[in-house]
This record gives sequence, structure tokens and C-alpha cells, in this order.
Amino acid sequence: MEQAIPYLLSNDDWITGILLVCFLITSYVLSHGRTLLFQSMRKLFSTHEINHIFHKKTVVDTYCLLLLNLQTCLLISILLLNILSEDETLTPSVALSLLGCYSLIMLLYLLGKRIVYRFVNWTFFDRVKNSLWIDSYFFIIAIGGMLLLPITLLIVYCDFPYYLSVLLPAILLFLMNLYFIYRCFSIFFSQLHGLCYLFLYFCTLEVLPFLLVWKVVGMVNDIFI
Repeated sequence: MEQAIPYLLSNDDWITGILLVCFLITSYVLSHGRTLLFQSMRKLFSTHEINHIFHKKTVVDTYCLLLLNLQTCLLISILLLNILSEDETLTPSVALSLLGCYSLIMLLYLLGKRIVYRFVNWTFFDRVKNSLWIDSYFFIIAIGGMLLLPITLLIVYCDFPYYLSVLLPAILLFLMNLYFIYRCFSIFFSQLHGLCYLFLYFCTLEVLPFLLVWKVVGMVNDIFI
């Protein structure tokens, strides 16, 4: 009896196509959104003149950020699928279904975060701080998508050890969250007594949504696997 060939991301045409699209997105952004990237990178840790930290975005800049946020969702979905690719029962059709579900979950997560941040920050903080936080947050998500691309390519096509395929994205996620904590403190809770409010704010709007997404991902896995 012939043994079934195990599923590999590197042999999946859909994965290859998505990674090619992500490469084209990154190339387009580097070509047409350099001004946005350079200006925003220079001001990431600035705490002065908060009204002018981010230059006025053009339509092209907005499209670049949207494309990079979409790329982040797709790459995270591929990395989640890679974790499951060790399962011998995974088939190409199941993998494609999981990839679509993961991507939808990530998109809804980012959309939900934007809505919640707008509402909560509009309630408790002024418009300038609210806009600054939204710009900072989704710019870092966009940069995360650019950094995830080479990591994902290495994991998919270079036969990385399993622990490295989990460790490298986890390190990037950890660094991004460190920046979010710093930025949240510098924008909203710059005084020492604001640390308590920072803890409540971050746990409510970052940790709880992340745990909810992880739970939903687990439910999707139970359905398809």
C-alpha cells in the first residue's frame, strides 16, 4: 500500500502565489511609499510636536499601508498553517480552507481593533492623541508585514527547524508589543502614575483580543482537522 505524500507548504501553489503577491506588494510600497516609510520611521520614538509626527498621507500612502496590513494578515495565516503542517492528516484542500479562515480572522481582528481604538480613545482622549496612536499602531503592523516576508520565505522554502519557525515570528511579535507598550505610555500615560492605567488599557485592548483570536483559531482547527 502506497504511503500518502505529506503536505508541505513549499509544494503548495496557493502558498507560492500568495508569497509572490506579498513580494510584489512590498516592492510596490518600497517604490511608491518611500516618503511615508522614511518620515514615519524617523518619528517612531519622537515625543515632541505630536501634531506633526506623521506627515499628511496621500492616497498612495493610504493604499500602501492598507496593502501592507493585508500582507501582514496573509503572512501570519501562512505561519499559523506552517505550525499545523506537521500534522500528517493535513491535505491541500484542508490547508486552503484553513488559510482562508485564518486570513479572514486576521482581517476582522485588525478591523475590530481599529473600530475599538477609535471608540475608546475618542471617549477618553483628544483627537490628536487618538490619531497619533492609530497611525503609530497600524504603521507598525505594516512594518511587521514587511519584516515577516523574508522570515516566512525562509521558513517555507529553507526547511527551518520547527522551533525556529515558531521562535522567529514570536520574537518579532514580542518586539512589536514592546513598542506598542512604549508608544501607548508616551502618548496617553506619560506620567508615572499612569502605569496602572496603561496596564488596564493594554490588557483590555491587546491581551484579551489576542486570547479571543487564539480561541477562535483553535475552534477553526477543531472543525477542519
